[in-house]
Amino acid sequence: MESFTMTTIATKIENSLLIVTVTGNITAKELIAVVLEHYPTGNVKDVIWDLTNGSLQSISKGGFKAIAQTSKMAVASGSRQSGKTAFVGSVDSEYKISRIYTVIAEVTGVPIKYNVFKSIEEARYWIDHN
Repeated sequence: MESFTMTTIATKIENSLLIVTVTGNITAKELIAVVLEHYPTGNVKDVIWDLTNGSLQSISKGGFKAIAQTSKMAVASGSRQSGKTAFVGSVDSEYKISRIYTVIAEVTGVPIKYNVFKSIEEARYWIDHN
């Protein structure tokens, strides 16, 4: 018997920092919806994707390419200039998946700096100090 867990995505904006807290397995479609809702507005510069209780594992390589293309398009108007995106995942497999996405995004030409961390504190420090 399959068990379906509901994915929850909570967003919070602190000044120009968007924190997206994911619980469960997020899909490419769900992630793209968050990007389209928040990235082009001009209110958000930096983003933390908190995957401490979530996962990118159900997203295919094609899904990551679609996310990168959407992200590039969403910031083409000049929003998120010199912005940073941090992925936070405490599990090694999440860390590796996040690294794969950052490479795809860089190759796609998304003009955002990416990094992957194991804690929110490390991610906040990187965003504030680099």
